[in-house]
Amino acid sequence: MRPAVSVVIPTYNRNELLTRAIESVLSQEFDDFEVLVIDGARSNSTRELVRSYGDGRIRYIPQQGKGIANARNVGVLKARGKFIAFLDDDDHWRENKLERQLELFKELPKEYGLIYTAFTYYYLERNKILGIKHPRASGNVYRYMLKDNITGTSTIMVKRECFKKAGLFRESFPTCEDWDMWLRMSKICLFGAIDEPLVDYSIHSGQFSFAKYLAGRYRMIEEHGDIKHDPRVLSYHLLQIGLLKVFGGDRSGAKDILEAFRLNPSMRGNLADVLGSFLDVRTKIYILKFLGRL
Repeated sequence: MRPAVSVVIPTYNRNELLTRAIESVLSQEFDDFEVLVIDGARSNSTRELVRSYGDGRIRYIPQQGKGIANARNVGVLKARGKFIAFLDDDDHWRENKLERQLELFKELPKEYGLIYTAFTYYYLERNKILGIKHPRASGNVYRYMLKDNITGTSTIMVKRECFKKAGLFRESFPTCEDWDMWLRMSKICLFGAIDEPLVDYSIHSGQFSFAKYLAGRYRMIEEHGDIKHDPRVLSYHLLQIGLLKVFGGDRSGAKDILEAFRLNPSMRGNLADVLGSFLDVRTKIYILKFLGRL
């Protein structure tokens, strides 16, 4: 029989963290699932780790080391469940995560194809919660996704059939491939939201590349016409990028800020959103990382 949920876990030589992730799945109150461990390192130690559980629900799948977008795509294509849930190898689920999402899917109309949840930012080195990211919207979230990635990939459960309409993760993105995916997904289905932190999103050293993040942001602008050709939305992106650059010590951020004001001199519809985004715990953590304080 096919499982109800396929859990896709990409990994690359992080067995200690992977163990934590797998065990958070095995501890779920709902147990009709399969776990697909997509190993980009093709490591014997990771293969043996998966085998050591002796659990037929866990499948080890070697990958050619083509990045996380490709790993997720391999998982989507090999998944057998009606629903697909994603879990990065350094993140952790609360024990009722799958159950809560499946219950909500039963209550929602069929137009809802994806459910995401609140999550904590968990600082691994200090065993400390830095803050909680709450859902900003539900239903038709497209206009919110145009400006910010309001989701967290490790929180998401999505109907497998939705990928047939939205396509797969775009492997050419340097970063923000998840934002790109969920933005495209928000065009073809409604999103449900659970305002309870059911995932611990891990913060740790060596995790974040400012240059790659910026490259991903610029790629989002280029690939999405509703960003690139809407002065207000484009202005929002450039203002946020410019401010992040300035905080990171990159003076070229001033050009982005000036272009943002040229596109939208009054900042109508943007200034409050940008200020709100800088008060958001996610942006605070990014800034701390840029400054080398995390």
